[in-house]
Amino acid sequence: MSYIDIEEIVGPSAVMPGVEMDLEEAIRMTETRFPDRSFCIVDEWVWLDLDAPDLVVQELAMEGKKPVMLLMLNVVFDSCTKTSSALWLRSSPLIDFSDGMFFQTQNKLYVLLSHGRRKTMPLSAVLRVF
Repeated sequence: MSYIDIEEIVGPSAVMPGVEMDLEEAIRMTETRFPDRSFCIVDEWVWLDLDAPDLVVQELAMEGKKPVMLLMLNVVFDSCTKTSSALWLRSSPLIDFSDGMFFQTQNKLYVLLSHGRRKTMPLSAVLRVF
């Protein structure tokens, strides 16, 4: 696994705790709790609080979504392929976050292992850069 400097990518950010457990345990727990969901387990991630216009925030709320996205820099397991991925990904907006590790979007569930980072970023920058 190659080291990615999160600070270089997103700038200054705060440490955000994730869950410390091994990959096999995380897979087992996720499959048990969310048997019909596709999921990715990530161990390098950034929680992006979106600085968005009020109208966008209201539209998201009407759809049951929050102005939060996840930037994943290291996917260690993807349930669709049963492998890891070296490519970074950006999620769609958050629907629910539970147990300090399950980040749910409309189409995917992300399991946050280890510590990540948290940053507020303008929505326009997120969509343009990531």
